[in-house]
Amino acid sequence: MAAEPRVGRVMVSGRDLFICDNLVDPAMVAGIGAAVQGQHYVRKEKSRPGVPGLPPSSDIDSALLTKDAFFQRLRAIAEKMFSGEALQDLRAYANCAAYGDDYHAQRDCPQDSRNVTVLYYANPTWERDWGGETIFYNDDNDAAMAVSPRPGRVVVSRGAILRRSGRLPEAVANLERALELDPRTPQLAFNIANIAILFMLLVRQRTYSYIR
Repeated sequence: MAAEPRVGRVMVSGRDLFICDNLVDPAMVAGIGAAVQGQHYVRKEKSRPGVPGLPPSSDIDSALLTKDAFFQRLRAIAEKMFSGEALQDLRAYANCAAYGDDYHAQRDCPQDSRNVTVLYYANPTWERDWGGETIFYNDDNDAAMAVSPRPGRVVVSRGAILRRSGRLPEAVANLERALELDPRTPQLAFNIANIAILFMLLVRQRTYSYIR
Protein backbone atom coordinates (compact mmCIF):
# COMPACT_ATOMS: atom_id res chain seq x y z
CA MET A 1 0.00 0.00 0.00
CA ALA A 2 1.32 3.44 -0.95
CA ALA A 3 2.40 5.70 1.89
CA GLU A 4 0.02 8.51 2.77
CA PRO A 5 1.09 11.92 1.41
CA ARG A 6 2.05 14.34 4.17
CA VAL A 7 2.65 18.08 4.05
CA GLY A 8 3.78 20.19 6.99
CA ARG A 9 3.93 23.96 6.95
CA VAL A 10 6.02 26.31 9.08
CA MET A 11 6.69 30.02 8.91
CA VAL A 12 10.26 31.32 9.11
CA SER A 13 10.38 35.08 9.60
CA GLY A 14 7.06 35.41 7.81
CA ARG A 15 8.07 33.17 4.90
CA ASP A 16 6.40 29.87 4.05
CA LEU A 17 8.26 26.55 4.21
CA PHE A 18 6.54 23.27 3.31
CA ILE A 19 7.93 19.80 4.11
CA CYS A 20 6.39 17.27 1.71
CA ASP A 21 6.66 13.51 2.07
CA ASN A 22 5.36 10.76 -0.24
CA LEU A 23 4.45 13.16 -3.04
CA VAL A 24 6.92 11.65 -5.51
CA ASP A 25 6.24 8.17 -6.87
CA PRO A 26 8.57 5.53 -5.33
CA ALA A 27 9.71 4.36 -8.78
CA MET A 28 10.68 7.93 -9.63
CA VAL A 29 12.50 8.28 -6.30
CA ALA A 30 14.53 5.15 -7.10
CA GLY A 31 15.24 6.33 -10.64
CA ILE A 32 16.45 9.76 -9.54
CA GLY A 33 18.55 8.16 -6.79
CA ALA A 34 20.34 6.13 -9.46
CA ALA A 35 20.60 9.02 -11.94
CA VAL A 36 22.35 11.44 -9.57
CA GLN A 37 25.16 8.94 -9.13
CA GLY A 38 26.04 9.40 -12.80
CA GLN A 39 26.22 13.18 -12.58
CA HIS A 40 29.60 14.88 -12.96
CA TYR A 41 30.25 16.92 -9.82
CA VAL A 42 32.71 19.82 -9.87
CA ARG A 43 34.04 21.96 -7.01
CA LYS A 44 33.48 25.38 -8.51
CA GLU A 45 30.79 27.24 -6.57
CA LYS A 46 30.82 28.73 -3.09
CA SER A 47 27.82 28.78 -0.78
CA ARG A 48 28.10 32.57 -0.94
CA PRO A 49 30.85 35.08 -1.83
CA GLY A 50 33.63 35.58 0.70
CA VAL A 51 33.50 32.18 2.42
CA PRO A 52 35.96 29.27 2.05
CA GLY A 53 35.20 25.89 0.57
CA LEU A 54 33.98 24.67 -2.80
CA PRO A 55 31.31 21.99 -2.29
CA PRO A 56 30.79 19.62 -5.23
CA SER A 57 27.85 20.46 -7.46
CA SER A 58 26.51 19.55 -10.89
CA ASP A 59 24.44 21.81 -13.13
CA ILE A 60 21.30 20.29 -14.65
CA ASP A 61 20.49 21.02 -18.29
CA SER A 62 17.83 23.74 -18.41
CA ALA A 63 16.10 21.90 -21.27
CA LEU A 64 15.13 19.16 -18.82
CA LEU A 65 13.22 21.53 -16.57
CA THR A 66 10.23 21.71 -18.91
CA LYS A 67 10.43 18.25 -20.50
CA ASP A 68 11.49 15.82 -17.79
CA ALA A 69 8.70 14.15 -15.76
CA PHE A 70 10.63 14.55 -12.52
CA PHE A 71 10.98 18.32 -12.82
CA GLN A 72 7.40 18.59 -13.98
CA ARG A 73 6.43 16.83 -10.77
CA LEU A 74 8.54 19.19 -8.64
CA ARG A 75 6.98 22.17 -10.38
CA ALA A 76 3.48 20.78 -9.78
CA ILE A 77 4.26 20.40 -6.06
CA ALA A 78 5.59 23.97 -5.90
CA GLU A 79 2.52 25.31 -7.71
CA LYS A 80 0.26 23.48 -5.26
CA MET A 81 2.10 24.86 -2.23
CA PHE A 82 2.14 28.41 -3.65
CA SER A 83 -1.16 28.30 -5.50
CA GLY A 84 -2.11 31.36 -7.48
CA GLU A 85 1.50 32.42 -8.10
CA ALA A 86 3.04 32.41 -11.57
CA LEU A 87 6.30 30.41 -11.43
CA GLN A 88 9.05 30.44 -14.03
CA ASP A 89 12.10 28.16 -14.20
CA LEU A 90 15.40 29.74 -13.19
CA ARG A 91 17.97 27.04 -12.51
CA ALA A 92 18.47 23.51 -11.21
CA TYR A 93 21.59 21.83 -9.88
CA ALA A 94 22.61 18.93 -7.65
CA ASN A 95 24.82 18.97 -4.55
CA CYS A 96 26.73 15.91 -3.35
CA ALA A 97 28.00 16.48 0.18
CA ALA A 98 30.31 13.96 1.82
CA TYR A 99 32.31 14.08 5.05
CA GLY A 100 34.66 17.07 5.12
CA ASP A 101 32.64 19.26 2.76
CA ASP A 102 31.99 22.67 4.26
CA TYR A 103 28.74 24.49 3.55
CA HIS A 104 27.82 27.98 4.71
CA ALA A 105 24.47 29.68 5.19
CA GLN A 106 23.00 31.14 2.02
CA ARG A 107 19.90 32.60 0.45
CA ASP A 108 18.85 31.67 -3.07
CA CYS A 109 17.53 35.14 -3.85
CA PRO A 110 17.49 38.64 -2.30
CA GLN A 111 15.92 38.88 1.15
CA ASP A 112 12.89 40.82 -0.13
CA SER A 113 12.24 38.46 -3.06
CA ARG A 114 9.29 36.05 -3.22
CA ASN A 115 11.09 33.52 -5.43
CA VAL A 116 10.64 29.83 -4.61
CA THR A 117 13.20 27.07 -4.04
CA VAL A 118 12.35 23.38 -4.32
CA LEU A 119 14.81 21.18 -2.41
CA TYR A 120 14.64 17.46 -3.20
CA TYR A 121 16.62 14.87 -1.24
CA ALA A 122 17.98 12.42 -3.81
CA ASN A 123 20.21 10.29 -1.58
CA PRO A 124 19.13 6.62 -1.97
CA THR A 125 19.16 5.94 1.78
CA TRP A 126 19.58 7.85 5.02
CA GLU A 127 20.14 6.92 8.66
CA ARG A 128 19.50 9.21 11.61
CA ASP A 129 23.08 8.95 12.90
CA TRP A 130 24.48 10.06 9.55
CA GLY A 131 23.30 13.63 10.19
CA GLY A 132 23.33 16.05 7.27
CA GLU A 133 20.11 17.87 8.19
CA THR A 134 19.34 21.13 6.40
CA ILE A 135 19.13 24.03 8.83
CA PHE A 136 16.82 26.97 8.11
CA TYR A 137 17.47 30.25 9.95
CA ASN A 138 15.21 33.17 10.75
CA ASP A 139 16.19 36.78 10.11
CA ASP A 140 17.80 36.96 13.57
CA ASN A 141 20.21 34.18 12.49
CA ASP A 142 18.68 31.70 14.93
CA ALA A 143 18.11 28.12 13.74
CA ALA A 144 14.35 27.87 13.23
CA MET A 145 13.98 24.46 11.57
CA ALA A 146 16.10 21.36 10.96
CA VAL A 147 14.92 19.08 8.15
CA SER A 148 16.17 15.50 7.87
CA PRO A 149 17.29 14.43 4.37
CA ARG A 150 14.86 11.54 3.97
CA PRO A 151 15.01 10.03 0.45
CA GLY A 152 12.29 11.48 -1.76
CA ARG A 153 11.43 14.31 0.62
CA VAL A 154 10.61 17.66 -0.99
CA VAL A 155 11.00 21.01 0.76
CA VAL A 156 9.30 23.95 -0.94
CA SER A 157 10.07 27.38 0.47
CA ARG A 158 10.72 30.99 -0.29
CA GLY A 159 14.25 31.20 -1.61
CA ALA A 160 14.96 34.15 0.68
CA ILE A 161 14.99 31.89 3.76
CA LEU A 162 18.56 31.52 4.99
CA ARG A 163 19.62 27.86 4.97
CA ARG A 164 22.70 25.68 5.35
CA SER A 165 23.37 22.06 4.50
CA GLY A 166 24.39 20.08 7.56
CA ARG A 167 27.82 18.49 7.93
CA LEU A 168 28.14 14.72 7.91
CA PRO A 169 29.67 13.29 11.12
CA GLU A 170 32.97 11.48 11.55
CA ALA A 171 31.14 8.16 11.74
CA VAL A 172 30.38 8.55 8.05
CA ALA A 173 34.05 9.18 7.31
CA ASN A 174 34.96 5.98 9.15
CA LEU A 175 32.48 4.06 7.01
CA GLU A 176 33.90 5.64 3.85
CA ARG A 177 37.41 4.57 4.86
CA ALA A 178 36.13 1.04 5.44
CA LEU A 179 34.58 1.04 1.99
CA GLU A 180 37.93 1.93 0.46
CA LEU A 181 39.29 -1.31 1.90
CA ASP A 182 36.37 -3.35 0.56
CA PRO A 183 35.93 -2.82 -3.20
CA ARG A 184 32.92 -5.16 -3.23
CA THR A 185 30.63 -2.40 -1.94
CA PRO A 186 31.53 0.83 -3.78
CA GLN A 187 27.86 1.71 -4.21
CA LEU A 188 27.54 2.52 -0.50
CA ALA A 189 29.78 5.54 -0.95
CA PHE A 190 26.90 7.31 -2.68
CA ASN A 191 24.35 5.94 -0.22
CA ILE A 192 26.04 7.77 2.65
CA ALA A 193 26.41 11.06 0.79
CA ASN A 194 23.86 13.80 1.23
CA ILE A 195 22.66 14.40 -2.32
CA ALA A 196 20.15 17.15 -2.99
CA ILE A 197 18.62 18.65 -6.11
CA LEU A 198 17.74 22.34 -5.93
CA PHE A 199 15.22 23.78 -8.37
CA MET A 200 14.85 27.57 -8.31
CA LEU A 201 11.65 29.20 -9.56
CA LEU A 202 11.05 32.87 -10.27
CA VAL A 203 7.73 34.31 -9.12
CA ARG A 204 6.51 36.41 -12.05
CA GLN A 205 4.25 39.42 -11.72
CA ARG A 206 0.90 38.61 -13.27
CA THR A 207 -0.43 40.95 -15.93
CA TYR A 208 -4.12 41.56 -16.49
CA SER A 209 -6.04 42.83 -19.49
CA TYR A 210 -9.14 44.92 -18.89
CA ILE A 211 -11.95 45.07 -21.45
CA ARG A 212 -13.92 48.27 -21.40
